[in-house]
Amino acid sequence: MKNTKRFLAMAAALTLTACVAMTPVSASAADITINNISTTENHTFEVYQIFTGDLTSGTFTNLRWGSGISSYDGTSATAGDLVPSDTIDAITALTGTDSEKARTIIGKITPSSTKACEDVVSSGGTASIEGLADGYYLIKDVTNLDGKDDAKSAWIIQVAGTTEIAIKNSKPTVDKQVHDETDDAEAGATDGWGETADHAINESFQFKLTATLAQDPDYASYNTYRVKFNDTLNEGVTYESIESVKVNGNNVTAYVAKPDGETDTRTAAQKAGYIATEPSYSGSTIGGGSLTIEIGDIKQFLGESSWADEASVTVEVIYNAHLNENAAVEKADAEAATTYENVNKVNLQYSNNPNVKGSGDTGDTPGENENEEEFGETPEDYVWVFTYEVDNTKYKVSAVEGNELEGAGFRLYDSTGTNEIGLIYDAVLGAYRPVGTGETPEEMISSDAAATKGKFNIVGLDAGDYVLKETTVPDGYNKADDFDISIGATHVENGDGTAANLTFDEDNTSNNSIVDTKNNSLPSTGGMGTKLFVLGGGSAAALAGVYLISRKRTKKELGE
Repeated sequence: MKNTKRFLAMAAALTLTACVAMTPVSASAADITINNISTTENHTFEVYQIFTGDLTSGTFTNLRWGSGISSYDGTSATAGDLVPSDTIDAITALTGTDSEKARTIIGKITPSSTKACEDVVSSGGTASIEGLADGYYLIKDVTNLDGKDDAKSAWIIQVAGTTEIAIKNSKPTVDKQVHDETDDAEAGATDGWGETADHAINESFQFKLTATLAQDPDYASYNTYRVKFNDTLNEGVTYESIESVKVNGNNVTAYVAKPDGETDTRTAAQKAGYIATEPSYSGSTIGGGSLTIEIGDIKQFLGESSWADEASVTVEVIYNAHLNENAAVEKADAEAATTYENVNKVNLQYSNNPNVKGSGDTGDTPGENENEEEFGETPEDYVWVFTYEVDNTKYKVSAVEGNELEGAGFRLYDSTGTNEIGLIYDAVLGAYRPVGTGETPEEMISSDAAATKGKFNIVGLDAGDYVLKETTVPDGYNKADDFDISIGATHVENGDGTAANLTFDEDNTSNNSIVDTKNNSLPSTGGMGTKLFVLGGGSAAALAGVYLISRKRTKKELGE
């Protein structure tokens, strides 16, 4: 047992983070510097001495329990007693990756109440532990990071010496995107996916939530790794259904609960599936709410590959939704803005303490569960969905005030003029909007109300080109020519991701005047002209009769 060179090899496995190679240490007080700590939060470390010994020519002999350990693998460890040889043999016989070996060892250690020094608090991403006697130490990150976008480092066991450790307290990122038609999508969108989009009311589209965990060996320190998307919908957006949930491209099915009192027939995928809490609507509530999707352990979906070997791990959720009649509507002639009401957001909760056995076991002391579950939480990420308004007024003869014409009927078609865009009048909006499920399209009628005479406005249209056709013509007027409508807009997230910018094309037709002409007047064929003509014709006939009678009498008198 005196010759413990093999224990030094084990000590290398005990380092749970990327650290410098160990070198022989001198028999003097030593310092440990921990780098790469989060600069957004100061981390607090506790230090416990686990092993001591005689250091000769860089090799420890006569290994003894340190003052910072009360038991190992359930066996009492009294400070100053020699470490049993079978304990060292068991440690050096461990298999697996260095992180896996280290996790097994740490899981068997119960620290005592005796610390090697005062707690050390980092500053500017660095913590210095000074004046330690040579030996092996358990360094615990005990920072309270619940709800913060940060993660604890794995507990570290390190041979004392003048040593620097570059820890990796890894944490994921989250991104929310919305899908748009390729022609309408924002600049830089990939396959229609971007931070902004525009859609018609009641037109189904999709949101995508993506959590990304970059390649990092520190993730292997977690027995299980849990993620939970917290998605918030604006009241103008109605949730429909989950389309897919994937981990690294592999489908994850919904969790299936164990049947009460029955044989458990669930597959592994069903046991490890996602749990969703979806918005529900009733009464006057037609949109908004929150959607959560949680996977208790994404490591179960990574197959046989080590997490450290993955280029990255992604968790992707796609779900269906549509804008409803509560959606904010934008108009081309409105004053430009940078914040809009149809904003939707997500954040991600994630495992941020690798120093636990697994899901639900969150004690700072290995094997204990003395604290509430602790998760990190990313900042919120936003997307915006736009929809547009077109105002129309019907006039007679000319588009001037006082010539508004009621009772004209219209229907809207796509750019080909053949496919109707189904619309229905919404009394709350005071305008026509695209129909929803179960609604029947109707003809738009120019208003006869005094305050809105001649108007038939449309809200909730997608960007694009349309054709407006008059389908019912008021008596005494001619049908107006088909009218082309164009909605062109550019939308993009601003630089810091907290707002969106929207600009309209110059040739937008958002205020339209539709003019009917009166029927043409033809020359009249009745009236006094005809009467005079008839009267004149009758007089001539009478004169001719008088002439004939007079002539006959004259001939008779002459004896002819």
